[in-house]
Amino acid sequence: MQYRTGTQWNFHLVDREHPHDDIYFHRRSCRSKIYGMVYCKKYMMTLHSHVIKFTIAVICLAVVQPLFAQQLPGQKMTNGNKIPVVIYTVKGNYDEVWNDLKTALNDRGLVISSISHVGEMLERTGEVLGRTKKIYGKANIMEFCSAIISRDMLERNPHFLAFCPYQIMVYTLPGHPKKVYLSYRRLIWNDNSGREVLIPVEKLLEGLINDVIEMHKEFK
Repeated sequence: MQYRTGTQWNFHLVDREHPHDDIYFHRRSCRSKIYGMVYCKKYMMTLHSHVIKFTIAVICLAVVQPLFAQQLPGQKMTNGNKIPVVIYTVKGNYDEVWNDLKTALNDRGLVISSISHVGEMLERTGEVLGRTKKIYGKANIMEFCSAIISRDMLERNPHFLAFCPYQIMVYTLPGHPKKVYLSYRRLIWNDNSGREVLIPVEKLLEGLINDVIEMHKEFK
């Protein structure tokens, strides 16, 4: 630490762990220099301790934060502009929820183009691979399309074909047959161009799932 003759420092620092220990830096005497240097070292050690604690707290928050993404059953679990997958949960029977989704689709004048039986495929191939861990209770993916929305989307950017067909995933987890998950992937493009024609697709997917939730409440 350097000092200049004829000057006085008016730094007034307080140790948070010892609030009564005020730290003054005076230039006018050798004793005050030593006093200031000793307490400066003590202050820097305390400051270093606080920095370490703050860093650990930030790291812990970053690790724990994803654990709070889930919400109550029947509510949207994850959503937001930066989250690529939106997940809902519904309490009920899987087959009833699946049929409600088909009804919601038909009510909008849409039809199923195909169904991916993911759960059955995993069960079948798991036996061949010798990997029999059960991942789902039931799991299917409903695929469909909308002629009007798709044309608007593809006229805007033919590369948006990557988003076709639209999909809604319906599944349960082992040991929880009455908790049905409905999810869809958000349509995210790297430079966010053409967002105006992608939003209607997301609104369609969101609306279908909301219809299922409302119908399920109605028949509950």
